[in-house]
Amino acid sequence: MAMKRTKLINDPAELVALFRSVDSPGRRAVLARLAEGWTPTSELQSSFGEEAFGAITYFEKFKLVESRWEVLDGKPEKAYRTFYNAFQISTSLNFVEARELLTVVLMKETEFEALEVKILEMVGEGGCFANDISRELELTSLQLKGLVRRSVKFDYRGHNIVPIKEEK
Repeated sequence: MAMKRTKLINDPAELVALFRSVDSPGRRAVLARLAEGWTPTSELQSSFGEEAFGAITYFEKFKLVESRWEVLDGKPEKAYRTFYNAFQISTSLNFVEARELLTVVLMKETEFEALEVKILEMVGEGGCFANDISRELELTSLQLKGLVRRSVKFDYRGHNIVPIKEEK
């Protein structure tokens, strides 16, 4: 019997990751498949194409999925499934904060990508103090946290934003 695991969301910025994890028909379909149980990458690719890998990358950053190696047809292959069965949201936002977060969630992809490029330039190889990025781009700290939660290219390490190195 599968263990029931509930993700507690008490940081409002985490709502961005949750909402964006189901923001397209492709991501919703991949997440629904992974909720059914362990699914090998070959099956994900044949069902959803390259979009599956973008979805998995996003889900992994937010620890929404777990992975394990399975041997299929004599070859090792990664398989994934959802990590959580439910979400418990325990946070409060004032109207301004809700508006700031929803602006990040609903931001057009082109606008988001332009901001992502600016942040990546500032972050460079070694990272950058989050407050410096907020000040330079005229973002509130909550908006910046939301943008970081939406991106798979950088993350927080303490008070700094650092690039996420791709696994080889």
